[in-house]
Amino acid sequence: MVPLLISMLLGLTLLSTVSLASSPPSILASIKPLQLIVTALDKPLLQHGIDLEVSTLLPPGSTPHDYVLKPSDIVRVLQADLVIWMGPVVEPYLVSVIARAEPDKVIDISQLKGLKRLAYRELLENEEEHDDDKHDEHKHDHDEMLQFDPHIWWSVDNAEIIATQVLTALDVRNNKAEKQAIDQYVIVKQSMRAIRALLTSRKTQALKQQPSFILFHDGLQYLESDLGVVSAARVALDDDHRPGIKTLLALKHKVEVNQVVCVVAETNTNVSIIHKIEAATPLRQIVIDSLGWGRASYYDMLQQAYDEILACQS
Repeated sequence: MVPLLISMLLGLTLLSTVSLASSPPSILASIKPLQLIVTALDKPLLQHGIDLEVSTLLPPGSTPHDYVLKPSDIVRVLQADLVIWMGPVVEPYLVSVIARAEPDKVIDISQLKGLKRLAYRELLENEEEHDDDKHDEHKHDHDEMLQFDPHIWWSVDNAEIIATQVLTALDVRNNKAEKQAIDQYVIVKQSMRAIRALLTSRKTQALKQQPSFILFHDGLQYLESDLGVVSAARVALDDDHRPGIKTLLALKHKVEVNQVVCVVAETNTNVSIIHKIEAATPLRQIVIDSLGWGRASYYDMLQQAYDEILACQS
């Protein structure tokens, strides 16, 4: 009876530790960009005989704002070896089921230490606020919900932090604490080497070309920070907010003065109001999906976005 009890207690203790020696651990990412970041670890890990199974909870085209969990989704969350999500503010629909999962098997991205966190921006840089009541109300809503822009996956530095946390959570080690730290560092650096080279190349281009663009929805601030570029303005704070006449006139003035070339939209964005802020030359409309749908890898997602932004020059 005593050996059986000891065995049961050891089993409970090891529930939070994923064994990479047996079947590949299943990792469930709430959104596509997180899956792509973790998948970047595949190649360097395979060199060590380690395989991962990484999937996304949200189906293609869905967003964390409007998704309703199905019973099969709940099963996937509870059965995964590791669940990665954006936290209760960004993904409130997951709160109740995450509470049922074992804490050691969950990574809340919003709580990671060292994460680069950028504050929410105004619609117009260096401008007085327009449509004050609506704008202040929306800004207040953001402040009450989250103190920073949640699109953190567009930062390569943040991607490294996420990848490192995943390796730590999966307990990738050689039974020696010092060796574990070295291995994790090397694996993450290998996974990000090509991505770092891509960013360096495109950042040099951006410095020379100085692309001119506005965003329909402010979802690329971290990408702009990495590239060293700044959008001239944002048309809407979020999908539910549409600018009033004063803001539209200010945006039109901004487009004219800055000789803006492009407006960056999301896949399903209704850009019907764009013509109201265009100058003599129509704005070129480009699409960058902030959730990375249709992208094969993290590298691919960044490359497509970088190249679209850099093409915004006259």
